[in-house]
Amino acid sequence: MRLIEQARHQPKRATMPIAYVMQDRDLELAHEAFQAGATEVVLRDDDDLIRHFILEAANSRYKSLQPGRVLLVEDENCQAEHLEEVCALQGLTVDRCISMEEGVARLQRGEYQLAIIDILLKGMGSGLSLVRHIRQLPPPRSLVPILVISGFDDVARRVEALRIGADDFLAKPFAEEELVWRLQRITQGRPGSEPEVLRAAIPDMAFWQQHGLSSRESEICEALIRGVNDKQIASDLDISFWTVRTHISRIFSKLGVLNRRELMARYLPSMGG
Repeated sequence: MRLIEQARHQPKRATMPIAYVMQDRDLELAHEAFQAGATEVVLRDDDDLIRHFILEAANSRYKSLQPGRVLLVEDENCQAEHLEEVCALQGLTVDRCISMEEGVARLQRGEYQLAIIDILLKGMGSGLSLVRHIRQLPPPRSLVPILVISGFDDVARRVEALRIGADDFLAKPFAEEELVWRLQRITQGRPGSEPEVLRAAIPDMAFWQQHGLSSRESEICEALIRGVNDKQIASDLDISFWTVRTHISRIFSKLGVLNRRELMARYLPSMGG
């Protein structure tokens, strides 16, 4: 448990997938593992679930985006170099500039798959001014996905960035895994809605509340059964990643299940296998 907690206190490992492997089924110990920061709890002899967890984590970590060009507007050298490295690993080519004026000039010369823009920039204009400029351009340039980054994670900046057209907001410093997930999310969009048969099989909120879940826990429980990951749930409900993790721990404890597989097997018997 201590190792998991120590990992979660390191920025680069704050959201990395962590599986806690148990010898015997112990719901109380599983609850402690989730509270410490485990992503999943797995029994030692459940080879299929362990293999699935490893493959899913690997795909999330190394899955590349569609090749394309990125407009990076960042005036801090160290931060820009890190962003360029991560984008390169995702198969993206980066055009870097350090001011709004230079960003506007770049946009006049070419089209981009996405833009990463820092709020505070050198020159007369801010990153938010550049976001406004992009959204006022004629299509297709106005439709480029935009990730705004900032060293200040205050609600006012986040709300303003999203209000004027940014697709997402990421506070510095951030883990590489978090950046990759955000880029994948804004460029690939959310997956399509679940099949009708699955929607019909998912118990409604009244059902979950009868089993002791709060309204928020009921929402999250339904999302878990649909196969939505923790980060997407946080984004959909506009709450923090760690708030989602806390709710999941409580949900599993209240329902007496060890992990997502047990949750689906118990409450979606027709969908199990």
